[in-house]
Amino acid sequence: MKGCSVANIRTVAGIGVFLGVCIAIVALCVTLGRPHSKDPSPSFSTGDDMLEYLMYQGEIRSKDGLLVSWYHAANSKSEMEEALNSDIMILEADVNVEGHLTLNETNLPIMAHPPAVYSDNTLQNWLDSVLKSPKGIKLDFKSIQAVGPSLDILFAKASEVKINRPVWLNADILKGPNVNHEIGVDATQFLNLVKNKFPDVTLSPGWVTLYLPPIISNRTYTREMIQQMYNMVRDLPQKITYPARAVMTRSAWPHFNWLLQQSERYTITLWQGKSDPLTLEDLLFIRDSSNPEEIYYDIFEPLLSEFKEAALNPNRKRLFYPGGSIQLYFQPEDSDGLLVNWYEADADILSEKEFFSSNSGMITLNIRVKDSSSSPQVAFPKSPTQFSLEDYMNVILANPNPWGVFLKIETQDALNKTLKVLSRMHDHKALNVPVWISMEVSYGNFSMEGYIQGIDFLNTINDIFPYVTIAPSWPAPVLGSGYTEILVQDMLMLCEGLWQEVSFQLNAVALGKEWLSAVKLLQVSPMYSLTIEHNSKQGIFLDGYAGLMAMRSHEENRIYYRLQQDYLNMFLENVFTS
Repeated sequence: MKGCSVANIRTVAGIGVFLGVCIAIVALCVTLGRPHSKDPSPSFSTGDDMLEYLMYQGEIRSKDGLLVSWYHAANSKSEMEEALNSDIMILEADVNVEGHLTLNETNLPIMAHPPAVYSDNTLQNWLDSVLKSPKGIKLDFKSIQAVGPSLDILFAKASEVKINRPVWLNADILKGPNVNHEIGVDATQFLNLVKNKFPDVTLSPGWVTLYLPPIISNRTYTREMIQQMYNMVRDLPQKITYPARAVMTRSAWPHFNWLLQQSERYTITLWQGKSDPLTLEDLLFIRDSSNPEEIYYDIFEPLLSEFKEAALNPNRKRLFYPGGSIQLYFQPEDSDGLLVNWYEADADILSEKEFFSSNSGMITLNIRVKDSSSSPQVAFPKSPTQFSLEDYMNVILANPNPWGVFLKIETQDALNKTLKVLSRMHDHKALNVPVWISMEVSYGNFSMEGYIQGIDFLNTINDIFPYVTIAPSWPAPVLGSGYTEILVQDMLMLCEGLWQEVSFQLNAVALGKEWLSAVKLLQVSPMYSLTIEHNSKQGIFLDGYAGLMAMRSHEENRIYYRLQQDYLNMFLENVFTS
């Protein structure tokens, strides 16, 4: 097994700052006895971050949506008082107009969930009571008629007193899974009313959904549903939390994963219908495939407590989405892509098992097929030994340490068969590590005979098994002048419209000739990254040094380095000790 860890090199680099630390400690000791004025209590706006607010209140210890607690339908006066007297952190209440859709309909906002259209509690009274507590606020509008008058009340209240907490405004504004009927809150009207009357909030725009047992319908959130919602809100400045029915979210996770990557202001609030057969495994999959601050969990007991216990267990093996970001999976220090380890597979699978249990990182597997009737095999550069891809994957998957696989493929036949193996493993819920699919592709100004057409490469992935990171590279013969603007533009054109993570494979020697245009690859999408390769087949270490350092000086978070071990050691020494 080839590869190395960067921990020791970083330790050596740290010795150089020892004297500086000592000086800082002396300065700290001098100032410790000085009196400090206490900072005034921060003022939270209604559009501020809910997790930051709850941390300040001492309700949670970290920015983790799992730690937040909810009270459902705190509508009537008795329900509201029960919620206020509890240790619940956020009150969720439903808002409608009195007598909605009856002859007695008024424009008075009341707290009621359909079919109820009357209540002993008005929104005005509800706000007066809740604002005497530190509870967070989430208002769920059940009709468009309730939105305008409610926002007027919120505006007036904010003019009288300091609300001093985040306020979430929820409405189901689009049709979701299994829904064909008209919905009660018009999307355009809702968003315009918020914009014009009370814009300083967190928006919670959702889908009307209907859960049906799998024997009747397997429908879930589709790519089109997610895209439609994104198109409606993409230009809005507010924080947005998307309410998603938890029982349908895992099967649609590739699309929700894409949605979360579009803005740091986006989160998801998972909610559970009372009779939804939500499973612990579904929740753990979502938890493991996202950042803690990205997901809130509005889930019923006893499942919620069971989920919390399992999710917060550090020794549990993760259930990761195979198309997810390796930044999220490995969580390198300071999000530095250089700290993700890469390895080349060796032939001795018995020693591999021991290696997998004592290391972690991305492992490169070269995939071959002998003939049209054979299954994909893992080939080794210096050995005739081969193992089936599925057997080798099972060794990796059986290990508790975090591992990902980089599958380097040469032919269309090998691509087809590899994706079918992955699809089968995924169907059995066995594929819970990051998977990258890489080929040199032909397209536009880097068209060359003997390489798979880029369109065929992408179509094959999307047709057979799309839940991967796509890792295309240019044919080596076209890189004589480096990564010129035309080569970069054509690659971007090829990948336009992809919803997966994409990591463009770059040659360090070619980057030394022209690298500036390659930077544009990172600017197009937050789901794009770069992986730089350098080994002895491409030249000595110094041949790639200029390209490596040029890219390193530009970006650390979304650039990975798949380097030969001795080259990696030299590069690390230059980066961390210079």
